[in-house]
Amino acid sequence: MSNLVLRHALPNANHRTAIAMLQFCIESADPSFEMPSTHVDDENWKAWVDPYIVESKRLITVRRNNVRFEHLRDQGVGIVERKGGIRIELDDYELDMHWREALSRYAERHEEHCVSFAREIVERADRTDPLDRTGPTETEFVEYLETGVVERDFTDLF
Repeated sequence: MSNLVLRHALPNANHRTAIAMLQFCIESADPSFEMPSTHVDDENWKAWVDPYIVESKRLITVRRNNVRFEHLRDQGVGIVERKGGIRIELDDYELDMHWREALSRYAERHEEHCVSFAREIVERADRTDPLDRTGPTETEFVEYLETGVVERDFTDLF
């Protein structure tokens, strides 16, 4: 999820696509898992998904603009507003770092944010069993995709 959003692969659907991808991954690992539909206007769904998306957008905006935001904060600016009315309180974020460090640090925070969101989805479905499973490493997954064979059996995950 995080990589898709951070790479901004799509012009205007990165978060929705990332959530749909998460849903596909969970449901393909466990077909009995039921996640609320992401394509209908369900107010309950939006009430807990929208804050995830808003914070995600804050993190990626700070990630790309930490140097500018630090300068603004030094000039007395406390809040920056990005498109969609998303307000970023500059004091809530560490800005005093090289832009390369910010790219890395905020990518890590974004990934943690996405993992928390995925955990919340599983917990809201009253299912903790997917959280108890250990998936393949990246190398094992690539090997599985290339050859269909791995040292460990991951068929229950796919």
